[in-house]
Amino acid sequence: MGQRDRRYEVSEAAWRVIVREGLDRTSMRAIAHELACTTGVVTHYFRDKQDLILFALHQVTQALLQGMRAVQQQPLGCDRLVAMLLTFLPLDTKQRDILKVWVAFLGYAVGRPELMAEHQRSAGELRALVMAELQALQGAQYLRADLDPAVEANALLALVNGLGLDSLIQAQCLNLEQQQQVVQRYVERLQ
Repeated sequence: MGQRDRRYEVSEAAWRVIVREGLDRTSMRAIAHELACTTGVVTHYFRDKQDLILFALHQVTQALLQGMRAVQQQPLGCDRLVAMLLTFLPLDTKQRDILKVWVAFLGYAVGRPELMAEHQRSAGELRALVMAELQALQGAQYLRADLDPAVEANALLALVNGLGLDSLIQAQCLNLEQQQQVVQRYVERLQ
């Protein structure tokens, strides 16, 4: 197994611990226990908890971008935009875990400027992809010409982030089908 593969294995173990225990109880020791190895193995790949957390955030962003880009293989249209936005919602176990890691990171980053800056950079990547999609839809006349893609990208991300967060806190309020309907209705109003 290569060093890169082992680094991802350590990161995946960190994800499991974060999802199960929460970020505050995630430690290098807990991750080593998850991997059935010594903390020395973990610190070989990650200097400290913050280094590991930054890598985990990067993995969250890459997973979301990968999901959105996979959806972009579909024909251009508002249904594609909806499908891209649904990648943010906890529609399955993997997406739920991604959301839990993202929420844990966000809470941990508050009051830590270097971590918050990384979170903002990651969010900017996602926003840019949504904005580009909105511009393409607008250019193809699927969306109203008077819309500001930057404003709508922010609104759409706030919507799916809020729905995702709410689903973790109070799942009984909006089931997954209802969350999808909320996203669909908002996109329909942009047409």
